[in-house]
Amino acid sequence: MKYLKISLTIIVVLAIYFIYLFIPNRIILTGNDNFGKSANDPNLGILQIQYWNKWMPYKSIDSINSGFYFQNSRMVVQNTFISSAKSTFIVDDVAAVLTFIAIDAGNNKTYVKYECIIENRGFSPMARIKNYQASKKMEKDLAVIIQAAKKHYTN
Repeated sequence: MKYLKISLTIIVVLAIYFIYLFIPNRIILTGNDNFGKSANDPNLGILQIQYWNKWMPYKSIDSINSGFYFQNSRMVVQNTFISSAKSTFIVDDVAAVLTFIAIDAGNNKTYVKYECIIENRGFSPMARIKNYQASKKMEKDLAVIIQAAKKHYTN
C-alpha cells in the first residue's frame, strides 16, 4: 500500500510538472500574409475598423460595443493607430489581446501581420490547460478571419 501511495504521488507531481513545463506562461499566436491592396487606402485599408463589418465572417454583430460574434468566439474592437488595430479576442471566457499590423509593401500590396497574446501565468494547472485549448480554437478562428480579409482586400 505504501508503494502505491508513493507511485501515485510521483505520477501526480510529474503530471503537474509536465503542464508547467510544456504549456508556456505566454501563449503567442502569430501569422502574416500579403494582401492585394494598399494599407494606405483611406476607404479599404485593413486598419479601417469602421469597414470591418463588410468582410468579417461574423455570425452576429454588436454595434453598440463594436463586437463581432463568431461560431466559438467573439472579438471586441478597441482602437486603431497609424499602423495597427487592437482588439480583444475571447474564446471560452479566455481573453487575449489581438493586434493587426499593416505595412505598405509597395506595388499596391500590404504586408499584414496578426499577433494574439494570451497571458497564462495562473497557478492552476487546469486553467493553464483551458487557456491552451482556447488558444487552439483562437488559432482556427483567426485563420478564417485572415482568409476572409485577404479575399476582400485582394478583389
